[in-house]
Amino acid sequence: MEARLKIEVPQLEIDNVCGQLWELGTTGIEEQNGVNEVLLLAGFRSVHEATKAAAALVYPATLEEFSSREYLDLWRDHAIVYHVGSRLVIRPPWLPYDAKANELVIHIEPGHSFGSGSHPSTQLALEHLEIVLEGNESVLDVGCGSGILAVASARLGAVRVLGVDIERESLILTNQNAEANGVSEFVSSSSSPIEEIQETFDVVVANILPHVLTQIAKHLVLKIKPEGQLLLCGLLEHQIKSVVEAFYPLRLFTTKLISDDQQQWAGITLGH
Repeated sequence: MEARLKIEVPQLEIDNVCGQLWELGTTGIEEQNGVNEVLLLAGFRSVHEATKAAAALVYPATLEEFSSREYLDLWRDHAIVYHVGSRLVIRPPWLPYDAKANELVIHIEPGHSFGSGSHPSTQLALEHLEIVLEGNESVLDVGCGSGILAVASARLGAVRVLGVDIERESLILTNQNAEANGVSEFVSSSSSPIEEIQETFDVVVANILPHVLTQIAKHLVLKIKPEGQLLLCGLLEHQIKSVVEAFYPLRLFTTKLISDDQQQWAGITLGH
């Protein structure tokens, strides 16, 4: 059973509450303007996760439950085609789109993982991949979700892409999206813990929450080839310093920021 929290917050508190909701595991936030306050609608994968998040918030939250189908349909009604970087286009399969000659269109079925490309951190990761990948690379996508980053990597020329995730549905979606985009021969998925993966990769990308990044930092460092790069997204601007420190001895190469209505998100690249 999917769930959604409805929270009314003062305009000045939007950034703080949204930041806390992302840390608590929301799958997406919709903002609706009220007269004196703003209504935030925050989605969660389960009633348990939503209830736990509500208990941690300062402002009262109303819990709404949906069947998986109902909740997914609510999200689908707001889905749009996204343009990312200089030529990437992320298209949900149910929306029509006429591609231009220079565009690389990636068809992504998000399922319940909501890895649609719409979140700023996902867009940052895609932009970084477009810049970093030149062809024939190996890529590790940690927390692959719908497989959007894994599939995009293969479409951008990577010849060995491994997506890892603890969710079985994510692995199924990654394989299905790879097949739908014609790159299944280059993309595989695994539920193996990161510390059990023996390979090293030219590029490692992780678009997950900062506290998870810091927990697995030492394992991610070991997965990068000597001349490889680590792309980290899912963090806010003020969290860059603490995350970079956790990945010592890697050095910070580049930082890119993107804003939504609530937060300033950051994508960073690290290397030896």
